[in-house]
Amino acid sequence: MKIKLKLNGKEVEFDSPAETRLVDLLKTSGKIQSLRASCYKGICRGCSIFLNGDLVSSCLIPAFQARDTEIVSFEGLSKSDEINDVISGFEDTEYYPCDFCRPGKIMTSHSILESYSDPDDHQIMEAFEGINCSCTDKSTLIKAVKAGAFYRRRRRRARNI
Repeated sequence: MKIKLKLNGKEVEFDSPAETRLVDLLKTSGKIQSLRASCYKGICRGCSIFLNGDLVSSCLIPAFQARDTEIVSFEGLSKSDEINDVISGFEDTEYYPCDFCRPGKIMTSHSILESYSDPDDHQIMEAFEGINCSCTDKSTLIKAVKAGAFYRRRRRRARNI
């Protein structure tokens, strides 16, 4: 089955069996190295992508459903200014997630900051519900996302001046 889509800003076409999961297609054919397919239940967020602007777990999506969509992976987000807000927030609070869950946590944090300019503890923890990596200290994670929100607000205000 031919699957055409936009991946990190580039038009691509894959040939894939219909039963292939999107995470597997993106890892193998799309060469997206940041994706982790560990739970195959959409809980761990290791396979997080933005699909038409929405944060989703790519392990839950059959590849054929991605036809004619726009996908942004961690690699694509890494090329934007917005990721710097999240990374600055992580660094300021000395929050350093492990290499396994780091891309998913950055993608989730970015998603939170796109939805809330000043997220509260509940909004942050709700977005991270189910992520139980041993590197996750919830109080530091909350501080990191809030620090990222501060940087995002400051950068956007500076852009509007």
